[in-house]
Amino acid sequence: MAQPNSAVPSSDAAGPGSDESADATVRWPWLAGAAALLALLGAGLLLWRRRRSVVVPEIERPVVAGAGPAEALPLSEAVQIRMENEKLIRSAAYATLKYSVTLINRTDAALTELALGLDLVSAHAEAPMEDQVATLQSALEQRHDVARLSPRQSMTLTGQVQMPLATAHVIRQGRLPLLVPLLRLRIDRAESDAVVKTYVVGQGTPEGGRLQPFRLDEGPRSYAPIAQREIA
Repeated sequence: MAQPNSAVPSSDAAGPGSDESADATVRWPWLAGAAALLALLGAGLLLWRRRRSVVVPEIERPVVAGAGPAEALPLSEAVQIRMENEKLIRSAAYATLKYSVTLINRTDAALTELALGLDLVSAHAEAPMEDQVATLQSALEQRHDVARLSPRQSMTLTGQVQMPLATAHVIRQGRLPLLVPLLRLRIDRAESDAVVKTYVVGQGTPEGGRLQPFRLDEGPRSYAPIAQREIA
């Protein structure tokens, strides 16, 4: 199980991801197919989430007279979340994702008693969506506590999450075993509401473009740059 960490990890367990051992004539065809596969998985997860939101409509919390701005707003509107991933390190047994999440208080009142939970799972078209996409019913391992986030201020939390490769869903494209990690995030406000998000993680840049899944037929290594796309 991954150990929670509120500081940026200082060392890497694997070598750099610039290993050029794969032959270019083999790499390019699978890259194109893998990008399409990743886009298809993301579209399927998005469609499931939209259908689920229609079946179970969200009920807005009533605004209590005299409540402050932060208390009156749902947590999803009161806090802005910026997720960044530094690198993914794959050993023989684990996939380790180093993350940085920034919380921004968008209100004129302090946000207090926030609890952040994160975990790392994997995507697969045949796996239950409830095991892939975070919902309000998802119980994620708590990794950070925020006692107070001042009005209009931000706070950055860092750490790492691990996924045992033995439990990961492996996607087969021809003879290639591929891994599509999903980073799930949950923020709870004490005795109040919560917000959940799910991000597809892949090889790519934060600026945009397609994400590529991770090959499992290569030796242990470190992948950077990597990026994520939120499943809306």
